[in-house]
Amino acid sequence: MDDDEFQRIKEEEKKHLRAKKRLQRTLKALKQRNEVQSVVQRMKQGASRLLDETESLVDSLRRTIAQDQARFDVALDDELIEDEELHAAEEELREERAEELVRRMKAEQDATSHPRPSMSEDEESSDTESDDKPEQGGPDKTIGRMGDLRPDESS
Repeated sequence: MDDDEFQRIKEEEKKHLRAKKRLQRTLKALKQRNEVQSVVQRMKQGASRLLDETESLVDSLRRTIAQDQARFDVALDDELIEDEELHAAEEELREERAEELVRRMKAEQDATSHPRPSMSEDEESSDTESDDKPEQGGPDKTIGRMGDLRPDESS
């Protein structure tokens, strides 16, 4: 083997080794790239699962909120209806009391202008109750004055 042939073989071997090194670097880069792609793919899958779980939780929360709002609205409507019923009952009671007061006042007016010879039990009991209380000529107490002075006693 002569020098030229040795140099040629040497050069071919260098080319071969350089090509091998390039291939190894390329293989290493491809492996890293595949690894990174694999990690990215797993991250995408995890993110997708997390997003699905989050969406289901949000949907569940929305459903719960809608149910709670519906319950609240129904409770408000019931409260308004109850308030209206209560107001109507109060008005009715007020009217009944007013009518009763008018009847009593008419009865008292009739009793003072036309004395009745006979009284019913209710009227007798109301008269006995009013007879038990002595009539006073004025209020018992006044602001800044003694309450025991009456107009007929003040001399």
